[in-house]
Amino acid sequence: MKQFKLVCLGLLLAGHVALEAQNGALKGQILNDDHLPVFGATVKIIQGGVLIGGTVTDEQGKYTYKPLNPGNYELLISSMETQTKKVTNVRVSEEKTTYVDVAVTSHTLEGIDVIVYKPATIEKTYMHIKEISAEDFTHMAIDRGNIGQAVLAVTSEATEDSNGETHFRGARGEASAYYVDGVRSPGISGVAALSVENVSVITGGIPAQYGDVTSGVVIVTTKDYFGGIQSARMRNSYITEHKERIQREKNAVAEEKKRRKEIEEELKQEEETKQKKETKSE
Repeated sequence: MKQFKLVCLGLLLAGHVALEAQNGALKGQILNDDHLPVFGATVKIIQGGVLIGGTVTDEQGKYTYKPLNPGNYELLISSMETQTKKVTNVRVSEEKTTYVDVAVTSHTLEGIDVIVYKPATIEKTYMHIKEISAEDFTHMAIDRGNIGQAVLAVTSEATEDSNGETHFRGARGEASAYYVDGVRSPGISGVAALSVENVSVITGGIPAQYGDVTSGVVIVTTKDYFGGIQSARMRNSYITEHKERIQREKNAVAEEKKRRKEIEEELKQEEETKQKKETKSE
């Protein structure tokens, strides 16, 4: 009977020693690309290729796992929303909690190339032609409301007289033609560059469809109503996204400071609790 009691006491002491040795703790927070917490992410704890345990993040993206024997571990983090990430050389100590915050990359759809075929409105193989797109206008150092200046900027065969009239290759003004959305016009001074989708300048090999023009043709295509709405939406979306990104970065810096302070306070509280236990045991 005495031997049985001694064996039981030995087992109890061994179990107590094992629990004392396994008093390390691991805590952290999982954030995505937008510095937002990842809820429900799985955190697997591996040592020497063997799965030791695991846990799941809460609504704040935080996780806790204990107890752990002191040593080096690896973390494998995965979720439905993010790509799997592996963190190596995680040192767990028995003296204080180890904090490991991890940023993971969100899943993104692979890029899809969309090829749109648009038949050319003007055959370029036998003509001298220059084109100016709406995008080109935003980068040209000209008056945004003056298409004539843009024409002068893209071809050396065009000049402007003292009256503001454009001439091609030194010919008279009436030897040129202007077309706005397919309609022949006396000029282009009344068309704002902001409303232009495309400008084509032909200075040689002019097709017969443009009449007896001998020097040059300027063809202006303006933006349609829906195209204008789409451009405005794209511009506004870019501005909004830019502001939101800046705000997210500011929030991320503030959250990082808050997180550091939170960890410091938890470690301080943990140390105080440990000291109280040691004082009480003495």
